[in-house]
Amino acid sequence: MASELTIRHLGRVTRATAQGGDAGLKKFRNALLLKDFIIAAERENLLEFRRRAYLRQDDWPMRVIVRRDDAQFEIDCYLYIPWGWIIAFTVLMWLVLPFAGIPNAPLAFGLAAVVAALAIYKRKFDCRPDAHFWQQRPRQRWGEIMERLVREAFARP
Repeated sequence: MASELTIRHLGRVTRATAQGGDAGLKKFRNALLLKDFIIAAERENLLEFRRRAYLRQDDWPMRVIVRRDDAQFEIDCYLYIPWGWIIAFTVLMWLVLPFAGIPNAPLAFGLAAVVAALAIYKRKFDCRPDAHFWQQRPRQRWGEIMERLVREAFARP
């Protein structure tokens, strides 16, 4: 009999809710570690994982946060744009564009400012299976992977 598993895509975060115990949590933790996640924070009822970007593989940095309330697990996962990338882009925009010799520099600066604002606004994005445009393939791929890992870890025998 499979446990109750609910997956919701909330725009910026994908949230899975499952029932389970220590064995399920350990199985899920080990599965994430095998997928190159590292433990960023570990407390009594909270476990946070991070995964770095593999841009050549069309992948983005990712976070997974597991909250536990007795036998109830709430698992949040999302892909994100790191602040370091946004800051580096903004610094390059300020330093390079004025000296790049672009014929229409104010227009290029305006477009770069819009891109920076969009990156700040869309900094986190969920792992929905029907994603369009904004990182479609990684979002769909990680949505499938996370759903499979949660199902395998918290399925009752």
